Amino acid sequence: MQFRLHAFLGGMISSVLAITSVGADAKRASVPDFHRDVLPIFEAKCLRCHGAKRRDGKLDMRTLDVLLAGGVSGPALKPGNAQKSLLIELLHYNEMPPKKEPPRVTKEELELLRKWINAMPVSAATTPK
Repeated sequence: MQFRLHAFLGGMISSVLAITSVGADAKRASVPDFHRDVLPIFEAKCLRCHGAKRRDGKLDMRTLDVLLAGGVSGPALKPGNAQKSLLIELLHYNEMPPKKEPPRVTKEELELLRKWINAMPVSAATTPK
């Protein structure tokens, strides 16, 4: 009888751990990744003016560290708070990219960038530059 109880409890614990692991994996998969999801948007819409050859406003958008350092106007991102991130504000109000420099960021891309910034740990703001 005691063996059955231990086997039952062991099975229950294993099931709970498996469900928790699957939930954590699903959450990680739903969080946008800089290299996989965000950088391609920047490459298509931003890096011609904020990349290796040009750094308008002294802003380089090729890495997370330089986005956090920002340019003339300060940090482009506020980790954990897309609403207070300059990048989102400029994209939302169609101030960037400039109208003469299409293509514009789509609503879906803007939402992905918001999700990415909101998922960022606040401690990312203190990343050494």
